[in-house]
Amino acid sequence: MKKIVALVAAICFAAPLAGQSLNVDFGDPENGPPATYAAAGLAGVWNSFPALHTDVETDLLGLDGVPTTVSLRQLGGMENLLDPDPAITGDDATLMDDFVVTYNAVLESCIFFTGLQPGLYEVLIYARMPDPSVFSYTDVDQEPGNPHSVVGGEWSGHHQRLVSFSYHLVKVESDGILNLHSGIVPQADPQLGAALNGLQLIRADFFGDAFESGDTSAWGR
Repeated sequence: MKKIVALVAAICFAAPLAGQSLNVDFGDPENGPPATYAAAGLAGVWNSFPALHTDVETDLLGLDGVPTTVSLRQLGGMENLLDPDPAITGDDATLMDDFVVTYNAVLESCIFFTGLQPGLYEVLIYARMPDPSVFSYTDVDQEPGNPHSVVGGEWSGHHQRLVSFSYHLVKVESDGILNLHSGIVPQADPQLGAALNGLQLIRADFFGDAFESGDTSAWGR
């Protein structure tokens, strides 16, 4: 967590990142986090809306509130759920208490981005169920090797990697496409569900040399 905070501080001084860095909150569109809220990434405008299983694409605003070329659509998650965890308060609760949920072991909550500028991105996937004994299974198609993360557990008063979110460093190619998912952990009970509370994309081109060399120690993980 300390390494991610340090990275965020470095990114804050790079103003051009704001146009393609994005915050997204799934759930109640009238009750999204304020622009002053950073979660585990960067503060800025949050795109807040119900994530419906649809082919309709939603255009997104950057952290600065200016429209971007980026669109998002969600397939798989069939329900938006409000299920507050009394352990979470303030702006953290605004992000984490409502989410899109899947109860299907095969059909994940899938987010498809188009129109992204090519380059490296940090991807933070918030995927915590309010029951700390229930976990979500997250991944990003474009991450090398397509590793999966298991997210969930007891809330300790702040965001923690693999408790409230998973961290991924990915390269968006010239097609501008990025696909990510939250689903049921293998062999878990699908009736318990898997959450997708929100996500953050942060431009991270300064990781370029380490990314190309595969030096994961430099990725802030």
